[in-house]
Amino acid sequence: MKYRFFRSLSIFFLALVVITACNSKTTVNSRIDLPTLKISYNLWPGYFPLAIAKEKGFFQQQGVKVEAIYSENYLAPLSDFSGGKYDGVALTLGSVMNLIEKNPNAQIVLVTDRSAGADAIVARREIKSVADLKGKRIGAKLNDFGELFITKMLEKNGLSATDVKLVNLEGETIPSHLQSGDIQAGHTWNPYASGAVKAGAKVLFTSKQTPGLIPDAFVFRSDVVRDRPTAIKAFIKAWFQAQDYWKAHPEESKTLIAKVFPIKPEEVSTDGIHLATLEDNLKTFAPGSTEESLYYTAKLYADFYIRTGGLSTAPDIEKLINPSFVQQLKPKN
Repeated sequence: MKYRFFRSLSIFFLALVVITACNSKTTVNSRIDLPTLKISYNLWPGYFPLAIAKEKGFFQQQGVKVEAIYSENYLAPLSDFSGGKYDGVALTLGSVMNLIEKNPNAQIVLVTDRSAGADAIVARREIKSVADLKGKRIGAKLNDFGELFITKMLEKNGLSATDVKLVNLEGETIPSHLQSGDIQAGHTWNPYASGAVKAGAKVLFTSKQTPGLIPDAFVFRSDVVRDRPTAIKAFIKAWFQAQDYWKAHPEESKTLIAKVFPIKPEEVSTDGIHLATLEDNLKTFAPGSTEESLYYTAKLYADFYIRTGGLSTAPDIEKLINPSFVQQLKPKN
């Protein structure tokens, strides 16, 4: 009897150890099974909610791990994204077109904002009007959204790209090239545009005059969309949670943003952009015949890039734009 008792007791404790070990292993695996979303971004006001979501722990609350990687140059992460280093990247729609020429397996899942004055053509003081740009050197990243923006400005003022000399420069460098006299005008965006003005340049034209032309978006690799849709949905929910928090706590949010972005709290501003709410996204991701629709604007860019040599073939816009994530968050009536 005593032997049976101790044998039964031993089996009980052995089973307890096995169950405990299995539970411990399950916990570890559940953590391993939650890979981090690696997302690259640059200095642009439309991406500020990323900082709030990170600092307030909204990503964790929604059940997703996010590693946000800052890049000083907005074009630098494109090759890394195409090579699989990042799962997602924040870009203008025009830059997305550059991306899909090399990596067609990418999908737009969220529009962050639309530029409404933050993008600008800044010029040296001797340039009094757009008409004065005839025969002058204008800096912009060619085969990108800046070239289309300049083209629209010229068209609105009776000129064309053949009337000026376009110089291939990245937007962050425009203020220094203006000061040196290498160019007479150029395309850049805030905070670089406002910095150029402080250094003596003047604003000739802004994205307020081209409403809807320059939307910004989060783009994810198609394999990430396919394999980790729950993580992307959680990311987007945290994004809108951060927007709501910003509205409710504007001063605290400035401090949070300055912890993540290389700016001071007093420099935090959304002047010149329109942050896209969930309702805005639902409208943007619907087909339409104006630049309010992402489908329409994407085709506008595609046609321009094909015409100017930035794209060799027309992209599949239906495949590029994925409205399912914002549509899943559609408010219930």
